[in-house]
Amino acid sequence: MWTRALRAAGIACQTADDLVMPQTCAACGAWIAGADGELCRDCRTELATAGAVSCCPSCGRNAQSITIRDGDCRACRGERFWNVAGVARIGPYGGALRTLIVGLKYAGRERAATILARHLAASLRQTSWFSDVQWLVPVPMHVVRRMFRPCNHALLLAEELSRCTGRPMARAVRRIRNTPSQTVISVRSRRFENVKDCFAPAPRSLLRRVVAPRASRDWDLSGATVCIVDNLAATGATLCEVSKVLRRLGARRVYAAIAARSSLGGDVAATTASDADAAELS
Repeated sequence: MWTRALRAAGIACQTADDLVMPQTCAACGAWIAGADGELCRDCRTELATAGAVSCCPSCGRNAQSITIRDGDCRACRGERFWNVAGVARIGPYGGALRTLIVGLKYAGRERAATILARHLAASLRQTSWFSDVQWLVPVPMHVVRRMFRPCNHALLLAEELSRCTGRPMARAVRRIRNTPSQTVISVRSRRFENVKDCFAPAPRSLLRRVVAPRASRDWDLSGATVCIVDNLAATGATLCEVSKVLRRLGARRVYAAIAARSSLGGDVAATTASDADAAELS
């Protein structure tokens, strides 16, 4: 009897909260009941569908599971510039995932960073390599670019990911050249040219700045396994250049955690997990 009475009282309080301070979906903005969490049912379904799309564990491109051999796909076997050992992602760029990324990057919606980090942490834990990762390193933003953006989106994502995973974050890389955004460049080769030599080791004053759960401590990347954190990858040019700097700092192995990867021309059509199961049973 008391249990039912307490449950009813809890529901009544939640309903009152929803009336006074209605909550909206962090992706689409639709009104949702507080008990439903931060996303509406449709957006939760879209994120789950995105997470079920198969991808190459080496480069993060959409890829049918049947095309992946020995941990990589045909596309990344022929990639001359790829120098990241593995990629974890939430899903392909689109739908609710795209809305969350755009909201974080261009509107500074910190709720989006929290949600993306939570889903990206789940993807990281499914990899074979995350247990070896010692440091999370966000892709840096140039100081001039930061003046025109509401937030440093990669840094926010890395901070939230650090809280979710317990891995410390190191701001070990800085951007020394402010070039046009990659989003306005459609030619693949020009994207690599655009970010070439744009990054460098952070000054010693920044090399000592560490954001870690519950504690800050000194660190050294020599011989370390590190994971680059960014919101989106298309050609992988930025990841390639940041990885070069991390290796100069002594990193032994470099991985990447990205919220999404854009589909590129020539990508193999992706399948969801359920599609792959059905194919194996047919």
